[in-house]
Order: sequence, then C-alpha cells, then structure tokens
Amino acid sequence: MRQLLSSERSSNSISNKLVELENFIASYSKVLVAYSGGVDSSLVAFVSSKVLNKGNAKIILANSPSLNSRELKYARELANKNDWNYSEIETNEFDNQDYRKNNPSRCFFCKFELYSSLDKISKECGIEVVFNGTNLDDLGDYRPGNKAASQIKVVSPLLECNISKSEVRDISLSLGLENWSKPAQPCLASRVPYGTEITMNILKQIEDAENYLHDLGFRNFRVRNHGSVARIELDESDFKTILNKKLRFGIDEKFKKLGFKFVSLDLKSFESGSLNSEI
Repeated sequence: MRQLLSSERSSNSISNKLVELENFIASYSKVLVAYSGGVDSSLVAFVSSKVLNKGNAKIILANSPSLNSRELKYARELANKNDWNYSEIETNEFDNQDYRKNNPSRCFFCKFELYSSLDKISKECGIEVVFNGTNLDDLGDYRPGNKAASQIKVVSPLLECNISKSEVRDISLSLGLENWSKPAQPCLASRVPYGTEITMNILKQIEDAENYLHDLGFRNFRVRNHGSVARIELDESDFKTILNKKLRFGIDEKFKKLGFKFVSLDLKSFESGSLNSEI
C-alpha cells in the first residue's frame, strides 16, 4: 500500500508539473524552440506544439559540424513523426576563433551564435520569445552557454517550472515521447580537452569512433580525444562486454584506422562532463 501511495503521489506530481509547464507556455502566443533532438528540447517542442498549435510553435534545429550526423537524422525523424513546424539553420561558430581555440568558455561562443541567429529569426517572424531546453539540474553543471542565453533573453520553460532531468523523462514518458530515456548527447566538441584547438578533422574522428561503438550496441558512452589517444568512457555495466577479446581488438583496429595511435578504456567509467574537471 505504501508503494502504491508513493506511486500515486509521483504520478500526481508529474501531472502537476506538466500542467504548470503547459500553462507557462500558454502565456505566450508564438514561440520559437531551439531544438536538438535531446529529451529536454523535445519535451519543450512537443508541449509548445500541443498547447499553441503547430503554426504558433516554430521548432528550429541548428546544424553544425559539432552535431553527430546520427543525432541529426534522429532529430529530423522525431520532428517528422510529431508533425512539428520544423526547420533547420546552419550556424557558423567555426568562423569564430574564440570558439575554435577551445578555452573553457567555448560553449558560450557556440550558444551565442545559435541564440543570436534564432533571436533574429524570431523578430523577423513576429515571434515574441525563444525557448531552450535548460532544466533545473543544468544549474549544477558548468554551462557557459547559460550566460549566452541570459544575454539574449532566451527563456527556459523547464527551468521556470523547476523541472528536473528525471521529471523531464517522467513527463516525456507520460506523453508517449519515444526519446524519454535517450542518453544525453552533448556536441562533439565537448569530447576535446580545453586548450586543444577544435578542427573539422577532430570532430569527424570522434563522430566516426562514437558511431562505431553505437553500431556495436553501446548507448551511454563518450570517446574523448586526447590527440593520439582515444579514451573511451563507458558505463561500468558494459566493461565485461567491451573487454571481450574479439570485440576490443576490433575496436582497437577501427580506431587506429581513424587516426588514433592508442585506444584506452577509462577505469572510472562514464562521467558526463568529465573534462570540466580540468577547469
């Protein structure tokens, strides 16, 4: 009985959070959503399209070299399945030397380029606000992009409604969003240690390496690029699988074909944002 009551309270809490989110979004007449295909921005896009109707919720994805092509394909498919008012833009963060040199503020320059472009589009289309998918838990992480959002007055509905990452997943599940349990996939540049210049070749190398692991069935992982060394971060539950002799030899061979000289497995296991420990 205690478990049942706890479950009911949890369900009621999720329902209340959803109503709060719907009411917040409904306070605007037209919105533009910065969409990535991840669970956070997908929820904002879904609820905005539902509450305001398709024509009043413009869902835009920024395509850039730092976005994995697999993630781009998935984001397009999800938008199409939900019949959103979806479009794409190309962003030019690579034109900015401050982005390419990859200091700890890199994310600021990327997001400033993105939000500036979206803000311009919103004004041209008579849209009063740009939404992003920042949630409550993001405040506890190092995210220079939040400063860019603040400067351009981007609004974060999930944050405004005090919705955490786990609540985002619960609400998404209740709404039938297929990516409710999808692991986070930050941009490819986040795999490169601060101080190492970001190049197209490095991003492509990381993308190909991660796509290879994904094709092998791994889901929650990163390939960190340390020059000649590829450092694989993987859930500890996957250690036994990856250490299979045939599999690890195949990974080693593939990664070396991609240009790495050494391939390592981080014994600490997967840790989101692990390179921020260098700051």
